[in-house]
Amino acid sequence: MREDVRESRGLGRVAVLLICGATLAACNTAPNLTTAPPPTVNIDAPPVQVASAELPGNWGLASYHQDKDRDRTISAAKAACGNPYKITQGPNGGIMMYLADQKAPSEVFVKQTPDGRSFIGPRGAPGAPQDRVVTYYQNNTLVTVWLDQNVQKRYGTMVFVRCA
Repeated sequence: MREDVRESRGLGRVAVLLICGATLAACNTAPNLTTAPPPTVNIDAPPVQVASAELPGNWGLASYHQDKDRDRTISAAKAACGNPYKITQGPNGGIMMYLADQKAPSEVFVKQTPDGRSFIGPRGAPGAPQDRVVTYYQNNTLVTVWLDQNVQKRYGTMVFVRCA
């Protein structure tokens, strides 16, 4: 009888080891969300520079999903000055703007890259998923594209036109 007990204990230990091994293996095969590559966006526009000091003020805001709608959207943004999008100075040298899916504005910063691109987003290196890249800034018109492709699909290309 003692051998039966020893044998069953040995089998129990083996079973525990197998269960632990299977659990660890499952952990290693689960998707690792922290190492996913950052989202990318294809932007054919040349690098555009903008300074954060140029952005505070009232802006008409509209967006489009297809390039053919750009001119119409710029007109719609001008018409939106009756209910302007307000960009103000932030408390730490940035500017206050809304991030995607946020109810309150956050302080964001204009971040420049060595090749001359401007990104608008939270502190940190340019090109983070919460950033927008500036694709156009002339004649009181600012055009930005969200880097996160899911956000870009929902919000489209953002067109800001400075209100008079």
